[in-house]
Amino acid sequence: MPDEILRPWRRRNRHGQYDSEFKISFPDFNTFAGSPSPLKGAGAHKIGGREVAVSQGSGVVLSPGGATLHYGADFEHLSMTVRPATLMGKLAAIVGDLRLGPLHFDPAANGRDPQSLRLERLLRFVATEIELCWPMPPTAQSELEQAMMTSFLLTNPNNYSGLLHGEPLAAAPWQVRLAEQFIETNWDQPITIEALTAATNVSARSLFSSFKAARGYSPMDFVKRVRLGRAWRKLSKPDAETSVSAVAYECGFGNPGHFAVDYRRQFGERPSETLRRGRSG
Repeated sequence: MPDEILRPWRRRNRHGQYDSEFKISFPDFNTFAGSPSPLKGAGAHKIGGREVAVSQGSGVVLSPGGATLHYGADFEHLSMTVRPATLMGKLAAIVGDLRLGPLHFDPAANGRDPQSLRLERLLRFVATEIELCWPMPPTAQSELEQAMMTSFLLTNPNNYSGLLHGEPLAAAPWQVRLAEQFIETNWDQPITIEALTAATNVSARSLFSSFKAARGYSPMDFVKRVRLGRAWRKLSKPDAETSVSAVAYECGFGNPGHFAVDYRRQFGERPSETLRRGRSG
């Protein structure tokens, strides 16, 4: 089930825009939050007793604890929040250790770092998808949330960055095959890092590295291939109610336009052409 990152994000906090200067204090901030470089404006926050300046090229990351946020006039940014238990679960699955202690981020984020720029592009992409395709399939929503959390962990320096960026151990070939079998069996469910690590008994970093070395693409690319194959089957043998948009939704694709592009790249024709041939044949 989706972690409900996107639902509240859609309602209130993905895009902050403040016309006038204001300050707000949290004696006990109880979640993780992050914002890359602001779209415009500047601020001066105090997080865990540390002064953090926010301006073009300098973002901010909040860990649970005390914080005072001071935004200047005409300030605008994209941000995301995630519950501590959920982010810790994602971290444990990535590094393969369930006995981790508290997670803490460096509050100052380098908005010009390539990974930070990628996170900003991801937030912009998700914001656009929400505007165009809400409500989206639960599978698509869950996997977008997973992408956001993973990028958040890898982008922002924290006390587990050494584990996140160190050289992973190799997964065995049978574990790669087991991951493929799990994906093929559960293609219509959200494929999460936690589910893959539980099915293969190896850390996500080890599995993803070995999967890509053996297959030439990532497990999530394989997920897309399997779902496109299921979509082809549905469109090739349609009933009276079959439509391209309905099949895209059923197969976990939140954006019909992106689905059509991926489908044509995979099969060399538009999904509507497959459906038309299926109806005539």
